[in-house]
Amino acid sequence: MLFRFRMNKNDVKAMDLDEKSEINKLEITTENIKKILSDSSDINYQVHYINSSRHIPVSVIFIDGLVNSKIINDDILKPLTQQKILKEVKNFDDIIELIEHGTVYHSSRKLQNTLGDTLDSILDGSVALVFDKEKKAITFDTKGFEKRAITEPTTENALKGAKDSFIEVLRVNTSLVRRKVRTPNLRIKETIIGHRTKTPVAVVYIENLTNDKIVKEVFRRLEEIDIDAVITPGHIEEYIIDNKRTVFPLIMSTERTDKFCHNIIEGRVGLIVDGVPVTYIIPASVSMFYQAPEDYAQNYVISTFIRIIRYVGALVTLFLPAFYVSITTFHQEMIPTVLAVSIIKSKAEVPFPTITSVFIMLIAFEVLLEAGLRLPRAIGQAVSIIGALVVGQAAVQAKLISPVVVIVVAATGISSFIMPNQDYSNAIRIFRLVFVVCASIAGLYGLSLAFIVLVYHLNTIETFGLPYFTPFVANEGRDLTKDTLIRVPLYLMKKRPSSLKTTNKKRQK
Repeated sequence: MLFRFRMNKNDVKAMDLDEKSEINKLEITTENIKKILSDSSDINYQVHYINSSRHIPVSVIFIDGLVNSKIINDDILKPLTQQKILKEVKNFDDIIELIEHGTVYHSSRKLQNTLGDTLDSILDGSVALVFDKEKKAITFDTKGFEKRAITEPTTENALKGAKDSFIEVLRVNTSLVRRKVRTPNLRIKETIIGHRTKTPVAVVYIENLTNDKIVKEVFRRLEEIDIDAVITPGHIEEYIIDNKRTVFPLIMSTERTDKFCHNIIEGRVGLIVDGVPVTYIIPASVSMFYQAPEDYAQNYVISTFIRIIRYVGALVTLFLPAFYVSITTFHQEMIPTVLAVSIIKSKAEVPFPTITSVFIMLIAFEVLLEAGLRLPRAIGQAVSIIGALVVGQAAVQAKLISPVVVIVVAATGISSFIMPNQDYSNAIRIFRLVFVVCASIAGLYGLSLAFIVLVYHLNTIETFGLPYFTPFVANEGRDLTKDTLIRVPLYLMKKRPSSLKTTNKKRQK
């Protein structure tokens, strides 16, 4: 008989703590480490004699592929065999004290007193010197695994700005932030998430500037995450957002270092996850998804014009298909006579009703977009071109789709690409289909009702205490005229967004 049971997160956490406590009960010896790590082929166990003295053995344990062998040879093993001062010492305690205080050249060293901490350090890329007789170990941070080079952003084009992007290594990412934000008040604090992966997550903020309530709330939510693994960004994002039933992104993701640092200086909190080249910015509001770093790198008039285009593009991609379905199905009297005659002629031999044609084209557009993303880059571009030109033209000539529908869907799709943030664009695309369904049921009345529900939904969302529709609904619109639809000159942007309630509100004098 098969029995099924479910454990809550407190049971899982208790099991994990029990497992670690059981490990810590064991002594720090090479034999115990071998029992726990088993016979994995990538773990190296070596016994060295300090200064060739057989009565002073030390076990050197590390994982091949995670460490820098040159550092181990030159900075650790070489001093152990050649330092003259070690020849004069015959006591293990004195040897450990000398190694701990610099006889071995490596700067990052730590004396371990529990077996669990020793294992964590080895699995993190450190080399351990284990003294079996003293039941102690000294670990050295010797990470040296292969990593991707710092390259240009792939999902966010940098037209006029920094060309570096985050990679999968946490310490490299924190150094990129330090290079741009050199204030001594910058704080980078790490926490470990994931019982199996033990993934470091860095919380980045500026002390005496960022709202302490937001910082504490971020740490609280991170501490409540109780999962086995953190492999993808969603393992963090879905656990810390306020509303888990909305399709709109409540925290902003970016791979651009300049965008991340700009928001940190604004007074927001950043998250950097080890192994993930995407960082998070907390909290996020609707207006942030219409902004791009290039807005502050070019003339304010041009930036304002481009932002207006983005807002108009969002309205077009959201309303155009539903509006077309409404007026052609329920409100034909709204169409000018000449345009109505043209639409009737184009639909004369099409066997499907308007709503069916629009749905077919919208779904086909989504399929082509997904195919272009999943296929290799060269093939994906070819698929997009073939799908848009050849298949679309063939469908029109075969009288399966009206040319007007093709134009409407094409304009809708192009408008959706104007959004600087892909997550927000995806949410708009979902509601676009919802609007089409409502329009097909009740025409403009259904479309109006759907829009009211959308606005209500956005106004009910909060993210870390910040209204999601900020600055349209918060602080009496004080931030509305500075950096939302209109981007004023930088010398007039003297204060940070008041909605963030930062400790230091001034950007400049």
